[in-house]
Amino acid sequence: MGGRVFMGKFFLFMLYIVFAFILGILSVVLKKKHTQFPDFRVGYHNKKIMENKEKWDYANNVAGNLCALFAVIGIIVSAILYLLKANMNITIIIFFIYSIATILAILVLPVKLIKK
Repeated sequence: MGGRVFMGKFFLFMLYIVFAFILGILSVVLKKKHTQFPDFRVGYHNKKIMENKEKWDYANNVAGNLCALFAVIGIIVSAILYLLKANMNITIIIFFIYSIATILAILVLPVKLIKK
């Protein structure tokens, strides 16, 4: 039974790492690989952001920075939970809170910052 618990915890910590890895890839894509205005095939999509080149570049840069920030946060949280030997329920709850906060921040903040 100890092996099952270890594998379950290992799987949960790998979720953090995989999510951080995906955010890292998104960061590079949004910051460096987004298509140039007015080609909107790759990048952060929102009507307000796609109005002009400055908004398009700014929003992609902000979204890329947020992805990088949350990737680092995910790795740090994963390491802290591992070192503290957090139980599985706490690890799952924190992962869902972290994931929801990450997704909301990346989807909402670039649009809110464009308005200012």
